[in-house]
Amino acid sequence: MRSAVAEVDLEAGVDVGPYAAFAAICILWGTTFVAIRIAIETLPTLFVSGLRFILAGVILLIVAKISRAKMPQGRRERLEQGFAGVVMAGCGNSLVVYAEHALTSGLAALLAATIPIWMAVMESLRGVAPMTRRRMLGLALGFGGVGLLVAPAIGRPDVSMGFFLAVGAMQLSAICWNGGTLYSRSRPTHADPLGRSVAQMLPAGIVLTLLAFATGHRPSVAMFSFRSTAALIYLAVFGSVIAYWAYNYALTRLSAGKVSSYAYVNPAVAVFFGALLLSEPVTLRMIVAMLVILAGVATIQWEKAHAAARV
Repeated sequence: MRSAVAEVDLEAGVDVGPYAAFAAICILWGTTFVAIRIAIETLPTLFVSGLRFILAGVILLIVAKISRAKMPQGRRERLEQGFAGVVMAGCGNSLVVYAEHALTSGLAALLAATIPIWMAVMESLRGVAPMTRRRMLGLALGFGGVGLLVAPAIGRPDVSMGFFLAVGAMQLSAICWNGGTLYSRSRPTHADPLGRSVAQMLPAGIVLTLLAFATGHRPSVAMFSFRSTAALIYLAVFGSVIAYWAYNYALTRLSAGKVSSYAYVNPAVAVFFGALLLSEPVTLRMIVAMLVILAGVATIQWEKAHAAARV
């Protein structure tokens, strides 16, 4: 997602709006991991993701119509953006929801921080960016942090297979998110970011909801407890619609590098709110692993910045 960058002129006074939007991104996307954990208390995995994206997609569609946003044109373009949405948002998010049945929200957020690391791997495999020594160091740090989180559970009979499947699901989620992102970027489109988001969210939500019905899930009144329903609405309205708007607004006022640094804040926010709202444990190992993973992400991002500067 690209947009014009307008840097803040400190001599003319600081515009707090973009920084408020950036803070919203950090908090809202960080707390979505906690909201998912609450939503799955009574809602099945596929319904959480499916209903979230249908609701968010409908709201964004209304906004797009009012603002006359450019939508994808033609059947092929709509199918391509819809496919990207199913892979990126649908598969990527539903795997996170599945994983949180066995992981705390904080641990899931730490594992989700490997998304930029997997992107570096996939870009290298596609020949987009070479695997330099610095990138290899970033990969080693990132996956080393994951190993630090998982290592204590290896060989312990009291740890279920579900834990390891959840860790694997988080890595597959990162691959799906990046795969859908790369596919979407490679497809020509006449739509603006809002139009693309609608074209991606609605198909993802519809496919996941139909899949929920196909696998035997049927909605019931008991399924929609107050806590789970509130969490689902929070995910759709705040986690998808408002955070999406804040992200795009921040990109028009701050540099892309500044805005992308939300990835360093989200895990800490998720860990904090998980401990505060759900009494999830925060261990020294988790803190060290978070620092190691984020060091890997920072190394890869630094390499990307220097590579772009050399071009």
